[in-house]
Amino acid sequence: MPLQGPQRGVALAVSLLFLLVVTIVSITAVTNSSMGLRMAGNLQDNYQSFQAAEAGIYGALALAGTAQDPFLRVDNDTPFASLNATTEHPLRSLPDGVGSVDVRVAVVAVARECPRPPGETGGSSVGVFDCDFYRVTSEHDVAGKARSRVELGVVKTVVGEAG
Repeated sequence: MPLQGPQRGVALAVSLLFLLVVTIVSITAVTNSSMGLRMAGNLQDNYQSFQAAEAGIYGALALAGTAQDPFLRVDNDTPFASLNATTEHPLRSLPDGVGSVDVRVAVVAVARECPRPPGETGGSSVGVFDCDFYRVTSEHDVAGKARSRVELGVVKTVVGEAG
């Protein structure tokens, strides 16, 4: 039996509307998914950059008391310069390479009274112990990725005459 006038093409119109709704939902899901992937990638770059900058700080601290000690009362913009980049450099296993992290050690103050723990009274270290204060700055920067900067204050106790 043939269809009568007003019901002609209704199934086609309904199916096209349903297809349009499914297409819009699919496009929205794909957009959200790709944005989530980009956000996760950027967050991963950010974490890796921060960890690389922090590794630069720990690498500089590891040189304290060695022949390459960067805490010798002078500003040191290249504390790792005398180390072999492939065998001795503390940052040699960074994925972005040794050159992606810039570490500087700057003298803030020399031969000053050492800080005392909170609540400690009595006694004096003046003339016995002096402290040198340093700022260690480490920056990780790779083009097209996140960049980070970490700073750390370091106090080095000097026994005896600090001059």
